[in-house]
Amino acid sequence: MSIIKKIFKIFLFSILGIICTLIIASSIYNRVGNCKIEGKIKGLGTQIALVSGGTNSYKHKFCKLILVINGKFNFKANYKENGGGRIITWNMFFKRECGRSLWMKSKLISYSINPNNNIYISGYMNKYSINYLTKGNKFVEHKSKFRQKNISILERQTQLYLLIDSFEFHKADKYIIDSLYTKYNNTCNRYNQKKLQYITNNPNHLLSAAFLRGQDKDTIIKYIPYLTPKILATSTGKALKKELLIYKQTEAGKMAPNIIYNKSFSLEKFRGKYIVLDFWGTWCSACVSEFPKMRDYYSKYKSKVEFVGIACKDKKAVWERFIKTKGLEWTQILNNKNTKDLTKEYNIRCFPTKVIINKEGKIVQIFEGVAGDFYDKLDKLLMIKEL
Repeated sequence: MSIIKKIFKIFLFSILGIICTLIIASSIYNRVGNCKIEGKIKGLGTQIALVSGGTNSYKHKFCKLILVINGKFNFKANYKENGGGRIITWNMFFKRECGRSLWMKSKLISYSINPNNNIYISGYMNKYSINYLTKGNKFVEHKSKFRQKNISILERQTQLYLLIDSFEFHKADKYIIDSLYTKYNNTCNRYNQKKLQYITNNPNHLLSAAFLRGQDKDTIIKYIPYLTPKILATSTGKALKKELLIYKQTEAGKMAPNIIYNKSFSLEKFRGKYIVLDFWGTWCSACVSEFPKMRDYYSKYKSKVEFVGIACKDKKAVWERFIKTKGLEWTQILNNKNTKDLTKEYNIRCFPTKVIINKEGKIVQIFEGVAGDFYDKLDKLLMIKEL
């Protein structure tokens, strides 16, 4: 018995030694860098937080663990160019009905930073959001003020999404769920309208160019004239012009970029047949929620339409296990660092995104988010009316 106790003590001391070493190493790592990020969020508590960050060109990424004491935190990071990061703690997550965790924009701390810049974040945590302001550079100050002014919209988005999750889990009436999705999409559109209003009122702010990035082609064409030459000359402004060019290459009527996967799959093989591309991820709850309906449409149209799922930002093992568990019978492709980035080829900005390609290989339409009109469009194209 004494031998077992000795072994247990040795094991315990070894674990404590490893933990102490990690804490010391982390403390040293968090004190190295040309930028300092500190702040205080009331209600955040005392715990370990994960910080993930990187530069705008994605040449440098990092993850680090920091200690939050009574809502206070501070750490350093090295930025050789403009970038940013996120600070995440366990009490920022919402618990879904299925037991899995979920994070929403309303309850997340993000920051933007320049080389040799220090910023300070202050605010408080609510049930559905973290309301905070950031000081340190004009861009992040404008961004956090905009977020604070419109935080009620983000809170409403979170509330609606949690309701949708609950009703779907308990298999509520489809009409109720569709109604909630409509309200959720309306809040997303409302928040976006606030961004567009900001652009018209602040044409000489870099945040206006940042808000315009990722918008649809027509919106960029409409609002880019508002931006001053000074803002268009920035890296963000130049990226906007490049984004507009990609939009023109993937607009309706253009030939769909070919996809070659593992040398055995090519979109060109399916000429003469409609094709549906579904950009999704196992981590995307909205994507996963659509699979029952996608499965129905696959069963209905598999002789006339080639369905192709394109998983993004997923690890191969997780992706393969998910496909097998969920019984996804249609063609599946993994878009990761080992393949050509198809999200850039098709200018994918959100998940899920679906693309319909006609028999000639031309893009018919691109549908972003949980889009009921995608299914209506597919029915219309195949001249089959809903019963």
